Amino acid sequence: MLKKNRKLQNYSHLAVAFHLPAFLTLTAITLGPLLYTLKISFFDYKISSAGSENVFVGLQNYIRMFQDMEFWNSMGKTFLFMFFAVILEVALGIILAMALNSIIRFQRVFTSLTLIPMMVAPLIIGLMFSFFLNPQFGLYVWLVDTLHLPLPTILTDSPVLAMIVVILMDVWEWAPYMGLVFLAGLQSISGEYYEAAKVDGASGSQIFRYVTLPLMKPVLVVGILLRAMETFKEFDKPFILTGGGPGNATEVIDIFTYRQAFVSFNFSYAAAVCVVLFIVLQICGMFYQKFAMGGEE
Repeated sequence: MLKKNRKLQNYSHLAVAFHLPAFLTLTAITLGPLLYTLKISFFDYKISSAGSENVFVGLQNYIRMFQDMEFWNSMGKTFLFMFFAVILEVALGIILAMALNSIIRFQRVFTSLTLIPMMVAPLIIGLMFSFFLNPQFGLYVWLVDTLHLPLPTILTDSPVLAMIVVILMDVWEWAPYMGLVFLAGLQSISGEYYEAAKVDGASGSQIFRYVTLPLMKPVLVVGILLRAMETFKEFDKPFILTGGGPGNATEVIDIFTYRQAFVSFNFSYAAAVCVVLFIVLQICGMFYQKFAMGGEE
């Protein structure tokens, strides 16, 4: 027994020795920039001003941020984008999951095909939609002109339409992901529940409302939280397609932070925004951990 315990202890030490370099490297890569960002958020670091990285201003950047209407406008645009994108992705994801679940033959083939939008890099998706909506040679303009559709030819010039396009672009990429998540939830539900509901004379809509949705609630909550966290960090697609425009109609918070850091060169102010966003995402992560790891109380 003692020999076995020593052997297990040696294996444990060996496992620690193998994992320690990777752990230290990842800690340095993630914790280092985070601590540096936190540090410079208390200074007045501007690349246009020599020695400004040593000018301590305390909470001034945070006070400025909460008084900045542009910051609140970007936060509002972010939550607007997040709300409608997640709602559409959940709705389409449920429809897609139920459609895939009803397919008997070639289900794996159709399930694999739904992964295609997720395989494309967000940068490429932004370029794809940019080419599609291009007013000179875009397919969208050609379809509108050829079919004489009562639609505007330039969508990104209108604040409302530009936001709708940005939302639909995210939905096109991530609704299949929600569909796959919900499909896994559907397939984990025992068929006995459906058989009992049919015996009781429940209709299809009643089965969906009173059986499927309640049993899928944990999966729905986890999927919504995951997508909400991801949409809150959206940058690539709207930056490529609209650049935050027209005006600041699609300037989500990450584009605002980018503009403060690399256009206005207010690194400390941008760092303060990043710290606040980190706290918001940590809170979302706590909710995700509660539902995904610990279940509902």
